[in-house]
Parts: sequence; structure tokens; C-alpha cells
Amino acid sequence: MVQWTIGGMSQYLAKVQGMPQNIELALEKLTRAFIWTDTLHPPISLDQLYKDRPHRGISLLDICSQNEAIELTWLHEYLDISPSRPTWAFVVDILINQLAPDGIPNQTRLNTFLQKWDIPTCSKRASTLPVYALSMLRMAKHYGVSFAPVQLSQGLKRQMPAFYHLGSPPQTYRVPRIACLIGTHMSTSQRVSGLIHMAK
Repeated sequence: MVQWTIGGMSQYLAKVQGMPQNIELALEKLTRAFIWTDTLHPPISLDQLYKDRPHRGISLLDICSQNEAIELTWLHEYLDISPSRPTWAFVVDILINQLAPDGIPNQTRLNTFLQKWDIPTCSKRASTLPVYALSMLRMAKHYGVSFAPVQLSQGLKRQMPAFYHLGSPPQTYRVPRIACLIGTHMSTSQRVSGLIHMAK
């Protein structure tokens, strides 16, 4: 019954527009009241009831876990850099790139997950992001999401950002030649393939 009512009524809206924490807590309270009919001291915790039957639970809908899973599907779509990447992800790129640390030129900012710069998720600057984007980034930090392929093809290596590259040694971007590349040749060398072409 909980799955049909609370789950069915909230899942679509949570996927489309997210769910504020106060609504999440209210639904959890509603679930507890339904299961235990307002008992002050439930004999079994909700955490136990969330587990499946082999683990002595009843597979009760865990609204918090459901919402986390929905956030992760948003993150999965955002991290898709194939031609089928959704349009909203490019808009989020622009919003996130505006929060890059000072000193990183605007034209070098492509994607924080593919470059050596990070953005704050708990500051006044972070609060300028839309709630859904900030929540997605916090979820990524919570689960330690990072770009860590086992093996990259030559084609993918060439598509990586040319500047603030994940594989670059420390202090790489503090030498004058890098400033020249960024300031003069950035239009043709935003990715590794552009630098290779320019070097030829």
C-alpha cells in the first residue's frame, strides 16, 4: 500500500523537479504513522522494515533512498558526454563553470569532472546554483564520483580538455607558455586534439 500510494504519487514528481527535505521527512512520518497507527514507540524501526525479507524486513519503500537513486540518475545523464547528451546538461555546465576557482580562465573551463578544478558545494557561491544542480553535485561528492576509466582509447584521449587536464603534473599551468597558449591559441586548442593539431 505504501509503495502504491506514497511511492506512486511522489516518484514522478521527484524525478522531474526533485523533493525538498521537509517533504521527504513528512512522507517518512506518514509512512511510520501508517505502519504503526501512530504508536509512540514502534517495536521495529523503519530501517529494519526497509530491508528485504531474507534480511527480516518487508521491503518497505525507503523514500530517502528512492530520492537518492533519482538524484544519481540525474548525475548519470549529466555525465554522459556522448552525442545523445541532454540539452539541460550543457546549461548546467555553464552554471557550474561560473563557480570555478579564481585564476582559472573562463575559456578553459569545460567540465569539473574532467578537469583539475573543483567547485564549492557548501558556500554562498554554491547557493547561486539551482537546487537540483547543487543537490546533484553534493550527491557526486557523497559517493566519490570521479573520472577513472580503466583504459582510454586514443580517440577519447584526444577529446579530453587540453587545460587543467586530470593527468597533468602539479604546477603545470603556472608557466608563461601556458598563459600564451590560453590567451592566443585557445580558439583552436580547447581539447587535446586541438593542441596536437596546432603542434603539427
